[in-house]
Amino acid sequence: MMKMKIKIDALLPFAVLFLMLIIFGVATKGQVFNGQNLLNLFSQSVATIIAGLGMIFVASMGGTDITHGSLLAVSAAFAAIVGQSFGAVWMFPVAILIGACSGLLLGTLNAKFKVPSFMASLSMLIAFRAFVNWILNSRVVMVPEEITFIDENSFKLVALIVMILIIGYLFDFTPFGTYVRAIGENENAVKHAGINVDKIKIIAFIISGIMAAIAGVFTIVRIGGASNNLGSGFEMKVMMAMFIGGIPVQGGMGSKLYKLIVGAPTIILLENGLVLCGASGGITQGIRGVVLLATVYFTLLMYSRFGVKKAARKIGVTEEAN
Repeated sequence: MMKMKIKIDALLPFAVLFLMLIIFGVATKGQVFNGQNLLNLFSQSVATIIAGLGMIFVASMGGTDITHGSLLAVSAAFAAIVGQSFGAVWMFPVAILIGACSGLLLGTLNAKFKVPSFMASLSMLIAFRAFVNWILNSRVVMVPEEITFIDENSFKLVALIVMILIIGYLFDFTPFGTYVRAIGENENAVKHAGINVDKIKIIAFIISGIMAAIAGVFTIVRIGGASNNLGSGFEMKVMMAMFIGGIPVQGGMGSKLYKLIVGAPTIILLENGLVLCGASGGITQGIRGVVLLATVYFTLLMYSRFGVKKAARKIGVTEEAN
């Protein structure tokens, strides 16, 4: 049964993506496979994947970080303002600093003060959005022309591959990556193994904030500037990319990076295909919700039926042995 669960778990995101391709390929009479449309799908998926590369650390612990949309807007807005005043070279450092500070605050609230991650991130989401509205005051801040090269597909592809390799190594081949997933399996077991859970949580939220900020810079360069509604609903898109890819809502060892990488273009394809089919905004939102609910339900059903090995216990034994 465990082998069957592993096979189903591994194939789920690919099956959903393949099903989407068939449905929209037929419904749009092949328009979805148009070369320019495929390039647009890739371009729109980049920011979602980048942000998801950070959020997956939080999700694998069973936590929630819904600051991404507002954080993307805050970090991108400040990056654009600084870029206009002091040069484009400062855009990424400024955005990364803001993202790291946001993650540090959110992680501290959750780990040290025991504020549930959903409530803490919801409060910060609201505060960040209000802050963006205040600093921009309905104006649009354009990005410097010298940084527009990062919107070229060749650059985005290379940058995305580099980030996936770095995050993939951290997530899959380091003790830190194992610990965040083990916390999602059994936090008490990880604590009893002598691991500083609070520190792991804070670092995970910092990484999540940094990646959201980097996604913000790529986003404003793609659209040309920062405005009040920048990043609206972006956090939901990132979460949908993870969950529609089969990452368990409760986190744990079933959290795999490839699921995010497959899930991001899947959710973008869903939106793109519905637009090509002429669906209205309300219908698109409704179908997105139904697809997400069905995918999450199937994932939970699968894990409930076949069970998940409590790998955190194994981690605890290993740490004690060392």
